[in-house]
Amino acid sequence: MGQVLAKIYKIVEEHGGTPARIKFASVTGLPKKDAEEMKDKPEVIEQFKAAADEILGCDIDQFLKQ
Repeated sequence: MGQVLAKIYKIVEEHGGTPARIKFASVTGLPKKDAEEMKDKPEVIEQFKAAADEILGCDIDQFLKQ
């Protein structure tokens, strides 16, 4: 189900490592497994993107399009 949410988690881990993934889970309040099982709702996607942008220090849209 949560294909976009799972992809955002993957991007965070690829570009920030495990510490970034752990921080991302803390900020979003959702562990990776739960995010993968959720529906990709626009408001949740935007929340995830904002958190990822902040943690990685860049706009992750460039990685989502790949």
